[in-house]
Amino acid sequence: MTSSRRGRRPAAILASALTALALAGCGLWEPVDTSQIEKAAVDPDSRVIRFAHQYDPAHPVESCGAATLRTELADDGFTVETYPSGQIGGEGETTEQIATGGLELGVVGPSFLGVWYPDAAVLDAPFLFTDVDQFDEATNGPIMAEVYDEMAAETVLRVNSTWYYGTRHITSNVEITEPDDLAGLKIRTPDAPLYITSFAIMHGSATPMALSEAYLGLQQGAIDAQENPIPTIDVQKFYEVQDYLNLTGHMVQAVNIVSSEKFVDSLTADEKAGFEDAMEKARVATRDCIVEAEQETLQTWEDDGTITINDDVDVAAFQSLIAEEFPSKVPWGDLYLEIQESVR
Repeated sequence: MTSSRRGRRPAAILASALTALALAGCGLWEPVDTSQIEKAAVDPDSRVIRFAHQYDPAHPVESCGAATLRTELADDGFTVETYPSGQIGGEGETTEQIATGGLELGVVGPSFLGVWYPDAAVLDAPFLFTDVDQFDEATNGPIMAEVYDEMAAETVLRVNSTWYYGTRHITSNVEITEPDDLAGLKIRTPDAPLYITSFAIMHGSATPMALSEAYLGLQQGAIDAQENPIPTIDVQKFYEVQDYLNLTGHMVQAVNIVSSEKFVDSLTADEKAGFEDAMEKARVATRDCIVEAEQETLQTWEDDGTITINDDVDVAAFQSLIAEEFPSKVPWGDLYLEIQESVR
């Protein structure tokens, strides 16, 4: 592993996390009010695992991933109690609650984990992978395992599994076939610095905006385009206010299933084995559900003419720009290249 991932002390990691969260307006260590969340009936003899995420209950993270965890862990004496749709706050708040013991599990994106341990943000990098097979190989391989082990040793956070979220593409009202076509377009992205850096390199202009505001922004012309996986584009109905789906595939995206080291250490050997087996089955179930949703939705749009599918994108031109500039723009550029090389 590269030397950039060595030598960071726990105090320095925690200090950087506290600073970043404070700047983001997150009340670190403040309890989140969960009194209004309806609790499912719980077997009094079972151990409750509280699992929070940002997605709608119909999203595969809940309907496939969490559902699989619930079924598989029931036999091991656990009750999985889920909090979908950001019921206890955003990913920053979810991470805080995991760190302080208010939650056992949560879905945390790589950029948010990067607040606590910078190298963990690498999975939000553009063109790190070209397909789901490469994604699976790397996220279950030794390089990321070492990153997560080092993160666990230097913070209180443990990545238990990495799930496929989808492949991001760009929708717009003009065809985007090459980088120059992005010039002058305001592209809605999540509010994370990596997106701003990536789109600047690809000749675009990232405009951070909440997902809930993107439809109206497109409708009113405040933004010109947006980028998301196909299932998200479908759920948000962006095809109603955009003419083209441009298959850029610029990010094969991950979400991390995170707990505290204290929670993992509290499991007996048998419980840990059952927990890890359930996590693996949930990972596969989520991946398969999302891949199926991507394929079926794309086929439906092609058949119905819901949105014009532009599959004539010069993806290599975008990849070339990223390859030339991106590794030097981030502190974990060597790690980015190491992961790419491992799956080529």
